[in-house]
Amino acid sequence: MLLVRTGGIFGIFVSLIVAAIFFFVVRPAINDTTDRAFDRADRAMQQSQEMSRDIQKSVNQQLDDANKTVEQATKTVDEATTGNFMTPATYTDVVHQIKAKIGSDAEILDFSINPLGGNVKYRTGNRAAGYQFGTGFDGLQPVKVTLVGAGKLADNVFPVSKLTDDAVMKITKGVKADAGAGYDIQSMTLGIAPVTGAVQWTISGEGKGRLSTYTAQVDGSGVKKIA
Repeated sequence: MLLVRTGGIFGIFVSLIVAAIFFFVVRPAINDTTDRAFDRADRAMQQSQEMSRDIQKSVNQQLDDANKTVEQATKTVDEATTGNFMTPATYTDVVHQIKAKIGSDAEILDFSINPLGGNVKYRTGNRAAGYQFGTGFDGLQPVKVTLVGAGKLADNVFPVSKLTDDAVMKITKGVKADAGAGYDIQSMTLGIAPVTGAVQWTISGEGKGRLSTYTAQVDGSGVKKIA
């Protein structure tokens, strides 16, 4: 009986030692291993998220670059398709066509041009007629002009000779010198100024998100901002 009791007490003692080893040695080791595993998992997740952000950033940058390339290509195609009538060569060609059509001694009411085309209105006796040109037209196309107002036609016309070949080049240079290279000229009109009665150019366009207006002398010089 003594051996039995002694054995029981010894077994309990051994169990307590094993439990102590588990709680104070094995369990902390397990917890430490588990914590390190969670730390590694967190770091791996963070690295994965950072990598995903980097990949997304790279993809977005590539998309932006692709969009810019497409926009530039579209702009180039559009310019090639329309011909951009305000380039010096195309403008000069249009001026020569007009003078050949209406005569070098003709009188005009006004001449307007923009990147896509334009028109000219001229005197024919006591009446007026006109031509238009631009994308989709084959050369100059006649248009009907109706005179409105009580003024005399003779007081509102000027010699077609005032329409010079190099005016658009001088105007472009003068406007961009004042407004900057990013200024976009949208239209130009040669006509008689209502207040002074002088023949001058009126130029409108946009730069840095703002619309503005310039004037210039007949030959394209003397560019001046008025609004």
